[in-house]
Amino acid sequence: MTSYELNGISIEIVNPNTILFLTRVYPIPKKQIGINVPIKFSVSINHTSSNSFYLNHLQAFIPELLTSNGQRIQGHLVTDDLVTNQQSKQPDSSQGRQLDWWRIRPKCRTTFFVTAKLFWQDNSLQLKIPTIPDYILDNFRSNYFWYFDPLETKTYQLRFILNTDARDTYVSSSNINQEVIEQETSSDILATPWVNLRLVQLLSTDSNAIEVDGVLFKIDMPESVLTISSKLFKAKTDVKLGIYITNNTSTTLCFYQLSSIDAILISDDGKPINRSGNPTKLAWKNNEQNYYLLQPGEKMFLDLCGKLFWYSSQLQFAISSKTHSLNGKSGSYYFPNLKAGALYRLQVIYQVSELRARRLEEQILEKFWSGRIAMPLVEFGLIKG
Repeated sequence: MTSYELNGISIEIVNPNTILFLTRVYPIPKKQIGINVPIKFSVSINHTSSNSFYLNHLQAFIPELLTSNGQRIQGHLVTDDLVTNQQSKQPDSSQGRQLDWWRIRPKCRTTFFVTAKLFWQDNSLQLKIPTIPDYILDNFRSNYFWYFDPLETKTYQLRFILNTDARDTYVSSSNINQEVIEQETSSDILATPWVNLRLVQLLSTDSNAIEVDGVLFKIDMPESVLTISSKLFKAKTDVKLGIYITNNTSTTLCFYQLSSIDAILISDDGKPINRSGNPTKLAWKNNEQNYYLLQPGEKMFLDLCGKLFWYSSQLQFAISSKTHSLNGKSGSYYFPNLKAGALYRLQVIYQVSELRARRLEEQILEKFWSGRIAMPLVEFGLIKG
């Protein structure tokens, strides 16, 4: 039996919210070595009882992947380097510190971040999911990952099973189907609700564009080499960056602009860069329209106003939308501590929830587009001016 709540414990994928965004759309990457599309999950555990409990510190969450018709995709537990259980059990800090990492405190909510990667290997499209959350990786070295393949241009369903097994071993079988069957026959499973993942091909005529249900999305970043500005006060380098949206449907559609952008910046070592800022705090001027109305065949450009600048002796990259202000941190995403000579990959996400779209439709009396679309990755390098 599967449950979302058991003994005062519930688990869910909270970002993006599975209710507000029924499906997440991701572009299938190019068949190039080192190119992968990040798929980021925020998994939240809400613990309402009065006693603490611990997660398995080698594998906190077990992922499951299904096709749209309910068929399980076999998952393989793989390591890039051969590591014994004794080697895996001991991180750089003490055992007491290690246990504290995995302690779920009573009467509170604890959120973990898990970044999966979609990539090609040996002509097979694969999804790679780490066995431990992102922020632990810097301190706890684990080379174990779940691999799912081969994947196709389809919609899949994914969930995470909470693993509170205290034994210092990974699941005994590399076949997730068998592992889940064993758990289901022995006890209840505590798992997140399923989330839909839709994989779409890049346009054959434009590798920076995808088309979803008649709407074309294209990420535009003409310059792949950016010159770093001087460290003078308020000196900055403008970066042309934005999203073209074309309405190829037969229906007039409105596209909301406020708080509609998310972004992930990946360094040349493959790790996401921690960001700051929050576009949702924006205040719009009364005379500004916060949406675009597109007739069939019309196109719009959402300007993300990219900028490179120095702040507290760190080189930062910022994005916002055309009507956002960079005078303060509200309304922008900031990625700090960039380096000259490094290569970066940027994933921009355009998202409008169904709830917001319905409310806008009641006010404007026009059809609003809703969904969550990850743009194709764009790369850029940095050089000194």
